[in-house]
Amino acid sequence: MTSFASRIRSFRPTEPLHEESGSITRRQWLALGVMCFTVLLISLDQTVLNVALPTLVKELHPSSSGLQWTADGYTLANAVFLLFGGALGDRFGRRRLFLIGVLIFGGGSLGCALVHTTGPLIATRVIMGLGAAFLMPASLSIIAATFVSHQRARAIGIWVGVSGIGTALGPLLGGWLLQHFWWGSVFLINVPIAVLALLGGFFAVSESRSVNRPRLDPVGVVLSSLGLTALTYGLIVTSTDGWGSETVVGSLTFAIVLLAVFVRWDRRRSDPLLDLKLFASRTFSSALGAVTALFFAMFGVSYLLSQYIQFVQGADPFGVGIRFLPVAAGNVLGSNTSARLTQRFGLRTMMLTGMFLVTGGLIALATLTVASGFLVVGIAFGLIGLGMGLAIAPASNAIVGTLPADKVGAGSGLRSMVQLLGGSFGVAIVGSLATRAYRADIQKSLAGPLRTLPAAARQAVGNQIGDAVGVARTLPPGLGRATRQAANHAFVSGLHLAAVVGVAVLVIAMLAAARYVPSRVDMGDDVELHLGATV
Repeated sequence: MTSFASRIRSFRPTEPLHEESGSITRRQWLALGVMCFTVLLISLDQTVLNVALPTLVKELHPSSSGLQWTADGYTLANAVFLLFGGALGDRFGRRRLFLIGVLIFGGGSLGCALVHTTGPLIATRVIMGLGAAFLMPASLSIIAATFVSHQRARAIGIWVGVSGIGTALGPLLGGWLLQHFWWGSVFLINVPIAVLALLGGFFAVSESRSVNRPRLDPVGVVLSSLGLTALTYGLIVTSTDGWGSETVVGSLTFAIVLLAVFVRWDRRRSDPLLDLKLFASRTFSSALGAVTALFFAMFGVSYLLSQYIQFVQGADPFGVGIRFLPVAAGNVLGSNTSARLTQRFGLRTMMLTGMFLVTGGLIALATLTVASGFLVVGIAFGLIGLGMGLAIAPASNAIVGTLPADKVGAGSGLRSMVQLLGGSFGVAIVGSLATRAYRADIQKSLAGPLRTLPAAARQAVGNQIGDAVGVARTLPPGLGRATRQAANHAFVSGLHLAAVVGVAVLVIAMLAAARYVPSRVDMGDDVELHLGATV
């Protein structure tokens, strides 16, 4: 009698991934659907927590550092293990790593929904970050293994578009859940999605791994993990300790030393964890640079825009999500047309067009005032979303399309890592500059119209706009209104500075792209991977 295990194995896809006719098969569409479902899960979680933080303060009463690490514990674990996760997929199988990542992420989400204190919540968020570090490189490298040539460009465009939808819908979904359910629902929603992704990965995705099955490098893993931990930690604590603090300077110095030692170690190995020869490719290195610059600008400004919408425009969490919808619409349009447009006009033209549109969105944000309505924000968000879709999708395709077959997983992990670190640098640097501008501007008001504020209120108002809004509610109407107006104007001045910095970074990135990004890249069927059915 046929065993149950044998029946299950018979359902696993074993036929070749690539069709000679060039048409996309039903199984390929199913595999892409699973990968899109997964990236939607991760991108939703990255933004849905932002609207839940005020509710967590009311329900769990965390300290300020506890609240910060509820969000940043995920980011830290994710950044540290992305490169290692991609390398594991190359050696042991990308589908296998994908399934493990889904289990870890789903289990961490369930844990987050069930805990009742801050410490366990931070721990389960770290578990979720580890799962995401396995899922993201596995997802992109599975697409690279499943599709070739123009098929892959189209598939990555859809994948990037779904990621943009999740990022924009996170605040909307989080706001709706918090209005109708308890705070844990923003994590519990991940569990059924994870179950469906697990089933889809098991039945619809073929296994792939590197032909040569590269050896793991324990020393390189330890050096890179410790270096990335120090780097990410240093960026995270800049928001509380400042760039000149001993903690930040020490962490960043330690990170530079460790990463330099890691690079030296890897260069001497015949089978390195991160093959530095990849950066000799103009396509690979210029596409990575463009992705880093785009996420630096977008994350840095988006971090401030969510506060502008909530505190200056007075929107509730659900309203914040509504205002982010143009980002999703623009991203879907851009990413799903980028493959055809890139084929017609070339890689360089499309990446420059995308970066130009994002720059235009940032310039629009630099015109915002305290009295600005939704129109300017909507136009800016639409331009940013469209530009990101047009640039990120072909850049991602160029990155995985120029990778050696044995390194497609590690390269996908590197692509996800620079995206995350670019965003972290954006939040840290742009956020720090905007905070300084806010504090410098609000001090003028505290020395003038707000000089009658009590000492405790003055300190809170001078710290950040969220604290200023809270203080304004407790003051007499006239003084409260003056406090709110002064804080709004100070915050907008910081937002203007952030937009200008983002524009400057993207202008430099566009100049570099015009010089180094090739006009056209013939990637062909360059990612042919060893396939197998057994896990």
